[in-house]
Amino acid sequence: MPIITRNIDIAASAAETFDYLAAHENVPDWMFGVTSFTPVGQVNRAVGDRFDAVMKLGPKTLKSTVDIVEWVDGSVFSLSSVAGFETSSRWSVTAIDDGHCTANVEFGYEFPGGFTGKALAKVVEPFINQGISLTDRTLRERVETRQNS
Repeated sequence: MPIITRNIDIAASAAETFDYLAAHENVPDWMFGVTSFTPVGQVNRAVGDRFDAVMKLGPKTLKSTVDIVEWVDGSVFSLSSVAGFETSSRWSVTAIDDGHCTANVEFGYEFPGGFTGKALAKVVEPFINQGISLTDRTLRERVETRQNS
């Protein structure tokens, strides 16, 4: 599974950043390509929460059901797919000082095997790489704007 790692410096507190990242309703506002991130059942902000995600990457729409598999309130959460497009992500937020933090993400994805998977990868992978940079900028802008308002 290819893993993309990013470190995003944000001019906002770690608590504010984590709260924004961990709020499922915000995901389509900052994550490139995500058009829907809908809870399946009650949201407890804990291991076991489940979400249906829809992501549009170029001409393809990918669907995935993900579970929270790690949760440390205020600092870390991890998601892993249980159905659909195979993906995983781990987000951690580390304070630099009271008004600055770093958000770290490890994002992994896997296409199905065979000809279909190879064809899908050729179509989608360029959009993933482009989307990572856009996600960095959008996340930083959204959190910093909230912090300053």
